[in-house]
Amino acid sequence: MSASAQRGSVWVMELRGELDVAFIGRVERATAEVLRRFPGPLVYDLRRLSFADSLLLNHLLATRRQRPVGLVGANPFVARMLEVTGTAAALPTFASPEAAETVLAPRGRRQAASSPFTQGCRCLDGRHRQG
Repeated sequence: MSASAQRGSVWVMELRGELDVAFIGRVERATAEVLRRFPGPLVYDLRRLSFADSLLLNHLLATRRQRPVGLVGANPFVARMLEVTGTAAALPTFASPEAAETVLAPRGRRQAASSPFTQGCRCLDGRHRQG
C-alpha cells in the first residue's frame, strides 16, 4: 500500500504490493475518508500492485456507485479480471492520472478542485496525517 493525494481535480490512490483480505480494510477506510472530504473522481494507480482478487473488484465497483472511478496501470491479471467479469467499461483504464482526469473530471472542475487534503495524505496505513 502506498499514498493518497489530490492531483488536479482527481484524487489518486496508489496501491502497492498484494491486495488481499489482510489489506482491503485499509483501502476501504482510506477510500471512505476521501469520499467524505473530496468531491471529485477517484483514480486508483495500480502500477505497483502485484496481486489483487475479487475483493479489489468489489471495492472498485462499490466506489463507482458513489463517484467516477478510473484505473491507471492495470497489470495483465487485473485487466483480464475486468474483461472476464464484464466490468472493463465501468472501470476504465488510463495511461496516467492526467489522462484519467481529462476523461473523468467535469470540464469546469479540472485543476480547480480543492480539498482539505491539498497537501496529500498517507491514510492507507490506517492513520490519517497530512504529508
